[in-house]
Amino acid sequence: MRYIVSFILLISSIRSSNLQLLINVRNQGGDVLQENITANVSEDTVTLDFLRLDGTYVSQLVDFTNEVEAMKVIIPAEEELGQSGYQTLCFLTHAAQADFIAPDAMAKLRQKNAGTVRVAEEDKGWRQTTATAWASRVTRLLSPAAARHCASAKDHVYLRAADLTRWAPRPGMEHSSYASEVSPFPEHALASDTSDGSPFVPACVAETDSAHECICHFEVCVNWYPCGLKYCKGKPQGGLSYRCGIKTCHRCYRYHFYVRHRDTCLTYM
Repeated sequence: MRYIVSFILLISSIRSSNLQLLINVRNQGGDVLQENITANVSEDTVTLDFLRLDGTYVSQLVDFTNEVEAMKVIIPAEEELGQSGYQTLCFLTHAAQADFIAPDAMAKLRQKNAGTVRVAEEDKGWRQTTATAWASRVTRLLSPAAARHCASAKDHVYLRAADLTRWAPRPGMEHSSYASEVSPFPEHALASDTSDGSPFVPACVAETDSAHECICHFEVCVNWYPCGLKYCKGKPQGGLSYRCGIKTCHRCYRYHFYVRHRDTCLTYM
């Protein structure tokens, strides 16, 4: 049995009080979930959050100014497996801004037919990320908004070191400052055994000893989000295009990251 009561109380304390949109969404399994979408024009951020049917809380923040996407998940423990409490993880990636509507445009959207159950128009497929470093210290340099968003994850903030070169340094900083603030995974963690191509460190799902290191994975799908603006052509005499709606998308994410002990990977099942 999951720790549902205490977990729901935790979630209710996290959610913002200035939500812009509350959307009923049908996932690919046919279940209906409720998503909260907030646009913060002054910070140039958009946040989308929802509670999955398995009790996992998901909160995705996109910082447009700093081109940072922060996916935070709070995973409740499985009592049947001897776990307790919950675990917070946060994954930082370079934001592909073309995949999202900017906050100023998002803030102009208006809720219509609030009870309607919505389905995304386009499936963006899977985006896979293999983290190579712990990144809790660098978050404050990359994005103050993401730093606040990921604060509860503490030392469970992850990123790909390769992404550091894609972020422009903030005024007065150099790229090397970013690199000095991350803690790389052990060299052997993502290396392969060249004899047969298998990894030195196994996936947690294949590791039987709870004290051994392994590569954990987590999957999450955002079933509905505004991913672009639609434009319609004006009357023949005018010929100008005008904004006439939004395009909506569905995307799934698969994150891989190193853990020193399998029992710290709550999703190895």
